[in-house]
Amino acid sequence: MTPHDPPRSRLGLIGAGTFGLRHSRFVAKSDRADLVAVADPTFAWDRPLPDELLDLARYPDHREMLARGDLDGVIVASPSELHVAHALDCLDAGVAVLVEKPVAVDRDQAQPLLDRVAADPGARVLVGHHRRHHPGVAAARALIEEGRLGEIRAVAAVWATHKNDSYFDVEWRRRRPGGGMLLINLIHEVDLLRHLVGEIVGMEAIVSNKARGLEVADTAGLVLRFENGAVGTLVGSDCAVSPWGWDQATQDDPTFPHHPGQPCLLIAGSRGSVSVPDMTVFSQSEPSWLEPVTEDRRPVAGADAFARQLAHFADVAAGRVRPLVTPDDALRSLEVVRSAGLSLAG
Repeated sequence: MTPHDPPRSRLGLIGAGTFGLRHSRFVAKSDRADLVAVADPTFAWDRPLPDELLDLARYPDHREMLARGDLDGVIVASPSELHVAHALDCLDAGVAVLVEKPVAVDRDQAQPLLDRVAADPGARVLVGHHRRHHPGVAAARALIEEGRLGEIRAVAAVWATHKNDSYFDVEWRRRRPGGGMLLINLIHEVDLLRHLVGEIVGMEAIVSNKARGLEVADTAGLVLRFENGAVGTLVGSDCAVSPWGWDQATQDDPTFPHHPGQPCLLIAGSRGSVSVPDMTVFSQSEPSWLEPVTEDRRPVAGADAFARQLAHFADVAAGRVRPLVTPDDALRSLEVVRSAGLSLAG
């Protein structure tokens, strides 16, 4: 740290499950923050602990952790249906919050958090749609905003991988309201599409749970209509083998094998197209199907979305910047996937 670097943030963590441990690993590598405490009422603290949790103050109740009074921010990585309650407790303690997506399981549950943020200018809440922080996403958005692709006409996104059966040993992942690949995974793609293309104003969905037989979906296909007139498709499955997905393409999370160069989002406009996250730009001298299409690869460097999100949260906690993803913003992505899930219920 140099004299000009901002001070390191002292963070707490609520939830020591898969997502909480993932966050703890990223904080351990950060030059902007230190994880000093963790709270989880269900974690078996008497078993061998991961290295990331060994030196932390541990609490069975998150309110005890908040009462210590020395935290700059808290990462909420508890089960989805607890996100809002835990975030509100953090705000009551005067602490900034990074709440994992989804922000809630439905609008009714999210509303108290939205009301609190609207009424309290000092409430600092960032929702963890980490992919927005990827430099490839920023580069694609700049291309679109600069008009390099012309008017966006069509988009296609895919996320497909085969989760191990043991993943569903965690009970909440296999049931409503907070489980299933729509809320846990495909909400990321929906958020990226909204961030890059615009608001989604219409949707038709076909959703299936045939492969796993759980009450939540394992495969889905969505046809989307955007406010700007663009049309898109989004296909996802957590029971299909493929290299097509954000985690495989970017290695944002090194837990997953890397398959570089595999696009998972295609955006086509009247003047050009781009594939994301590999950032290959396609264009013609004059738009015509009789003209050759040129290909310009623009790979991005330093593409660590989780690290960038954490640095952004440190700035949010210090009041230096506004959150890139607010609860109100995140709710719009949630409502799209919630609507898709209703087609399974019907």
